[in-house]
Amino acid sequence: MSIVHPTESVNEFGRTRQTEHLYDVLEALPVLVAHVDSGERYIYNNAAFDRWYGLKPGELRGQSMRQFLDCDSYERAKPHIDAALRGVRQEFEAEIRQPDGSQHCMHVQYVPRNEGNELDGFYVLMNDVTLQRDTQHEMLRLNAELEQRFWERTAQLQVANKELEAFCYSVSHDLRAPLRAVRGFTEVLMEQYAGQLDPRGQDFLRRVSDASSKMDRLVEDLLKLSRVSRSEIRHHPIDLVPIAEEIIAGLRKEDPAREVEVSIAPSLPAQGDERLMRLVLDNLLRNAWKFTIKKPQARIELGKMDEPSSAFFVRDNGAGFDMAYASRLFGVFQRLHSANDFPGSGVGLAIVQRVINRHGGRVWAEGALNEGATFYFTLPPSVA
Repeated sequence: MSIVHPTESVNEFGRTRQTEHLYDVLEALPVLVAHVDSGERYIYNNAAFDRWYGLKPGELRGQSMRQFLDCDSYERAKPHIDAALRGVRQEFEAEIRQPDGSQHCMHVQYVPRNEGNELDGFYVLMNDVTLQRDTQHEMLRLNAELEQRFWERTAQLQVANKELEAFCYSVSHDLRAPLRAVRGFTEVLMEQYAGQLDPRGQDFLRRVSDASSKMDRLVEDLLKLSRVSRSEIRHHPIDLVPIAEEIIAGLRKEDPAREVEVSIAPSLPAQGDERLMRLVLDNLLRNAWKFTIKKPQARIELGKMDEPSSAFFVRDNGAGFDMAYASRLFGVFQRLHSANDFPGSGVGLAIVQRVINRHGGRVWAEGALNEGATFYFTLPPSVA
């Protein structure tokens, strides 16, 4: 029984103005709402309930749940009905058929209603979650399919990479012997039989010798790239400074006539494979040394940026490059400058990227034509 304040006005249905506002809200809700009494009879339902079941206003009131629901639906709902009538809130999902025969997944709640100190049936709250359920099932299906495809592609890629690495190693290794034979016989010809050749013949021999030397260096770089891909990484605390100083000392010894200003940070601690990180610094510093050759005041700097990136960098004021072609820098045999101006195999930066990637870091570059270049590389927090 509802208690009405003496000053509250009551309409023809016995509702106060405040209660009437609540009923207006219920009528506007998209959720299906009904009130079932202790005898399992519907005594109220909102407009959404009527629309969903195709009922006329007031048609449901007074009917029992057993009369309204089909036998199967009622039998499935009966344990929840009994529990709700005992005062236990129920929440479950059920397949319910609309008048047009379509099955819908409904999220159902039975909320016990207390009138004073006594139970007065329960409220039925139902929400059609068919679309959400179907969407979720479709997402799960698509995710499972994508995961399956991912692992299939990963396995295929691993096999392809192993085959490619094996092929690269085999070809590179097998090429070295005939190349060295060509180079050796060419040197013998130049030393012992150069006098029997005219200047043009001697020029041809020099070209053969230079080409075989270039090819031998290319094969050596390919072998390095293959070894980088196949070798095991051993992480140890290292300082990049003495490694860099040793590389720069070697470059100065190879080219004593050059004057290059080199600045190296006092300390560059890292953690990684020292042998592989030496390859990274060797390629980056050699590149900087090579591409500053036309600068009268060449400068090379090795350091580390502050947080948040904490990236190591090698910077020079050399030939630089057009940023439009930056994506090509780390590809095998990719060159942005003429081999006549800056000799090389085009494999060095590919080695750098492969090493850094295997450490779990990343590498990128910034530059401008004739204004120099900066190469950055990072190692993840767990490594660096």
